[in-house]
Amino acid sequence: MRRSLAKAPAAVFALVVLVGVGVVLTGLGACDSRSGGGGATALPAVSPSPRAAAVFRSRPTAAPAPHWRVATALGPVVAYTAPSRSARIRARFGRLNVNGRRTVFLVRSVRRVGGATWYGVWLPIRPNESRGWVRADGVAIRTTTARIVISLRRRRIYVYKRGRLLGEFPVAVGRSGLSTPTGIFYITEKLRPATPGGPYGVLALGLSAFQPKLPNWPQGGPVAIHGTDQGALIGQAVSHGCVRMRNADVLRVGAWVPTGSPVVIVK
Repeated sequence: MRRSLAKAPAAVFALVVLVGVGVVLTGLGACDSRSGGGGATALPAVSPSPRAAAVFRSRPTAAPAPHWRVATALGPVVAYTAPSRSARIRARFGRLNVNGRRTVFLVRSVRRVGGATWYGVWLPIRPNESRGWVRADGVAIRTTTARIVISLRRRRIYVYKRGRLLGEFPVAVGRSGLSTPTGIFYITEKLRPATPGGPYGVLALGLSAFQPKLPNWPQGGPVAIHGTDQGALIGQAVSHGCVRMRNADVLRVGAWVPTGSPVVIVK
């Protein structure tokens, strides 16, 4: 996960300045560590976790080529538990997230209710894989054909676009007791640390996932795919839940996969 300095207080290692923007990120390093080794019309969406797990019965070389819809907030957005303004509010979001990036949601379904269009979306909140409904008039829709699949057992990341495997790379994952969470997530933001030679490397791809065992860490303990200054640890289970990559590799993945693209993490 977003990796900290060994034995440093969370409030210290969580501060990273975004290059060229001057925004202080208060949670990029929140959960990583240097230490130790109904009735909706379905849209194309990522496979549920059991089906995703089947991908790894053999080395993945191809995948379906669906288009996933990504909803970008046009302003403040309210997510409801059902497609109705009278339903219970699940969460509220600003046009920008806490790191000053545009708020995005991965769409899983669509429904017309009383003449209004609603999108069922995955939400970037706890608990992991939370879902809600947002009105279509509050978001802009685009599509992506890219997706990431991460195998914790193989400690590898697979990147697909238009159903074609673009590349696979070794990764470091969460250590025992703080394993990288599995499920269906998506890329919420792309952040470039001010110090490319630091623990987050040259690029961090924020995910909608959180480390379930670190709820009190900055920003709730978010998970990221990021670079590293400890390339020798790639292939090991050493983080607090983030997925570490070699810097050259994470730059390639960041160029291939746009914000909002699905990320399926399997055991």
